[in-house]
Amino acid sequence: MAKEVRMPKLGLTMTEGTIGEWKKKEGDFVQRGDVLFSVETDKLTNDIEADTEGILLKILVPAGDTVPCKNVVAYIGCAGEQVEGDKITSEKRSATAAKHTAPNGQLEDSQDLWVPVTPYAKKLAKERGIELDKLDGSGYKGTIVARDVLEYVPKPSIKMTPMARKLAEEFCVDVKENTSGERIRKADILRLLQSEQISGADSSNDSAGDFQDKELEPAVRVSTLRRSIAANMSLSWKTSPCVTYTRQVDTSELQQMRERLRVSLAANKIQLTYTHIIIFVVSRVLMEFPDINASFKDNMLTRHQHVNLGLAVARGDGLLVPNLKHCEGLSLAEIALGTQEMVEAVRSGKVEKQDLSGGTFTITNLGPYGITEFSPIINQPELAILGICEMVDTPVVRNGEIVIRPIMNLCLTADHRVIDGVMAARFLRRIAQILENPYILFI
Repeated sequence: MAKEVRMPKLGLTMTEGTIGEWKKKEGDFVQRGDVLFSVETDKLTNDIEADTEGILLKILVPAGDTVPCKNVVAYIGCAGEQVEGDKITSEKRSATAAKHTAPNGQLEDSQDLWVPVTPYAKKLAKERGIELDKLDGSGYKGTIVARDVLEYVPKPSIKMTPMARKLAEEFCVDVKENTSGERIRKADILRLLQSEQISGADSSNDSAGDFQDKELEPAVRVSTLRRSIAANMSLSWKTSPCVTYTRQVDTSELQQMRERLRVSLAANKIQLTYTHIIIFVVSRVLMEFPDINASFKDNMLTRHQHVNLGLAVARGDGLLVPNLKHCEGLSLAEIALGTQEMVEAVRSGKVEKQDLSGGTFTITNLGPYGITEFSPIINQPELAILGICEMVDTPVVRNGEIVIRPIMNLCLTADHRVIDGVMAARFLRRIAQILENPYILFI
């Protein structure tokens, strides 16, 4: 009998996944271990392998659609089996049904096929008047158990794809009233939304006595990564009472040091950047300020023993924040090499899950884009994030004379529940002191 292929749950916080690409098409023979499809989560793209062999009978969720974890996305079975909607039929169907025919000649449990169910769950369902085909089994191999019956919440009788149901709930679309058909899909809901927009525009313009036909601009569903960023940023904004502190840094000495070190490191295929040096400096300073290299939850402060320094890296239409572990003990060359490999992994889609978790502090650099000041948002559950800005030649007063110096702004956003203004100012002052006199690190 055909086997269900379900959307996997790839992490504790994963609730849904987006089919990135089907590596096989309907009718292809699939061997155990073959890559069947790719799943885009809020952080990574994962290849999903088949755990059985057979013919890919039916793809229920096309590429680009998002469904909750454990939802059926396809069926793999034997040649000759067919799929009607989301049910499997075959020449063996009558024989299967015959095994489970009740004495009155009707199929047992009013099902086209036998449903795996425990005796107690079956009794509970009968007492409550719940048909077994409406229950999702959470037991072994999909067996319906007692809790499935007890936790059952009646669903609308109309058949809908998961994405169509989600859209209908989000935009309050009355599907029963507006749509007819056996199975409602995302396209049907979008057509309904468009017709409602047109209807609303018509009534509004008619009342004004001046009807104008306006072209609608359809909304585009953002990527899984962008939805995750939106959720995380909203959570951070609601969680942390933030204050951003800005301090100018004269980078004259920093530029000279980089030029002197850059040539020697280039021999080892390491391209030294200002970001690498700042990571090196910040990781050392964080060890002097344990309340900043910390996290805060349920009125409990956790001071981390190591600095796992995250770096915001742009990828596609969003960004990821991988972190370099135990930064405080790495040399400048090791930080440069590690950061270089980390950025390449993100942009190639090969970053590992462990590199995206466990961060204690984050740096984000918008200097290459000409930004001179901004307010970065904290990457929860961290307590602060440092923004790096562009180096700008600026007239300043030195020893009573006006001179031109390369000035860079550092913007620290801090969680004021733990980090008050004095601590933030001292932290920035210490970083600026070292960047303006980098040789302090060797004393």
